Amino acid sequence: KMAMKNKLLEHRAYTDAHTGLPNKSACKELLGNKEIISEPTACIMFDLNNLKTVNDTMGHSAGDQLILNFAKLLRSVIPEKDFVGRYGGDEFMVVIYNTSKTEIEDILKQLSREKDRLNSSGNNMPIDYACGWAISDADSECTIQMLLDKADYYMYENKQAYKKSKKS
Repeated sequence: KMAMKNKLLEHRAYTDAHTGLPNKSACKELLGNKEIISEPTACIMFDLNNLKTVNDTMGHSAGDQLILNFAKLLRSVIPEKDFVGRYGGDEFMVVIYNTSKTEIEDILKQLSREKDRLNSSGNNMPIDYACGWAISDADSECTIQMLLDKADYYMYENKQAYKKSKKS
């Protein structure tokens, strides 16, 4: 009985109650692994572009629904073997194991197509996101944290480009 309770508590400690995805604690634990990556691995960071607008115009429950919709979208496209976590707020991190640049590009294209399909089906809260990604290569030693830092940098650049395009 105690083992079951401990298992439940551990599940709660590492699961985002809203999305059912691994939460920031689970993400941090993965990032805390200092092992050098031996197989090609990619990290992708996502940030919702329109959460503040949805919260401000439709309310926080609508914003929560947008986060949930995006979490479901990610989990439906990212292969089951790979990690999808809610890093915090409207940020998500994905780790794709044993992959290639081509596979990552294919996953991102599939994600974009699926997002467009959802958005065109009369969705009054369109999903839009910025993302950045990085992949390990055989020549340099890196950890998941190093990949995340690069992915986060590229995601931030993508977010800035999005904001500039909205102003013009």
